[in-house]
Amino acid sequence: MSLIQRIDALLPQTQCGKCGHPGCRPYAEGLAAGEAINKCPPGGRETIAALARLLDVPVIELDHERGHAPAQVAYIREAECIGCTKCIQACPVDAIIGAAKLMHTVISAECTGCDLCVAPCPVDCIDLLPLTASSNVVPIVGGLARDAEALAARGHKRNHARRRFEQRNQRLQREEARKQAERLARSQRAANATVATSSAVVDDPIKAAIERVKVQKAAAADAALKQAKIAAAMSRAQLNKARAAFGDVPSEAQQAQLAELESEAQLAQTRLQALQPAAGDGRG
Repeated sequence: MSLIQRIDALLPQTQCGKCGHPGCRPYAEGLAAGEAINKCPPGGRETIAALARLLDVPVIELDHERGHAPAQVAYIREAECIGCTKCIQACPVDAIIGAAKLMHTVISAECTGCDLCVAPCPVDCIDLLPLTASSNVVPIVGGLARDAEALAARGHKRNHARRRFEQRNQRLQREEARKQAERLARSQRAANATVATSSAVVDDPIKAAIERVKVQKAAAADAALKQAKIAAAMSRAQLNKARAAFGDVPSEAQQAQLAELESEAQLAQTRLQALQPAAGDGRG
């Protein structure tokens, strides 16, 4: 293996970005170029010591300003999930499954505990749960594998996580290439249509202006409908979250808060219903 590959093999493969790089491989490249060996909280002292041996440099203390990375796994409170897919887009190893407007869930065995899915969630329905002996999930961070069997299991999971990260990046590259090709094709069709209708536009400028207004109205209606759907989903999620938190017998103050949330949810739903036929007419 190259030096970069040997370094990468020592890193935990959480792809968490706490080192300042967008993944473990880029940090490995930085380490090969002389970067400090103490920037990986998930690896901790164990990884620092291993990197020091490999690179023949002194062992130094972990840079605690980069945060902490305990053994943990993400968990989605599914009843509060609005199906926005933001956590799916953030997960570096495709450990979250679901689809737009449908409930999402975490594949615990694939989760690296990187916590990148937490911040994007608009309704704060993701928890990071500590791994325990009874969780049957192999911890990927450093310092917890005490015997040969545990080390082998962790090494297997790290290699597996690296492959999933690489496969995800390759998939995203393919999808982006496809989108660019589709955008180019649409631009070409639009250019051809413009050339074909240029004489008609000159002959009938009023008709051309009407068509432009129709397009603008349709775009505005679609944007408004999208925002209304998001607002309605978030209002429902906040109401459900409050109901679960307050229990079966809410206090007077909690009842007032629930009534306000119910009113907001109903208003958001009413706005959505009012926009849906308008958006449909705009597309026609």
